Amino acid sequence: MTEQNEIITPVFKNKPSNLQKHSFTARPAVKINVNEVELTIFKGTNSVLASYIVKVVIRYAR
Repeated sequence: MTEQNEIITPVFKNKPSNLQKHSFTARPAVKINVNEVELTIFKGTNSVLASYIVKVVIRYAR
């Protein structure tokens, strides 16, 4: 008795994609207006960097 193994090579086919890719929409989290200087901070922003920028804007907008 001899064993015979058949090697099957996979065939990959691209499927047509009907799905539309969702575009990224930025959602504002905070809007600040100081002396006609408007600052908008979006969700996902680095909170330390955002707080530093807010401090600087408030300090120099006066």
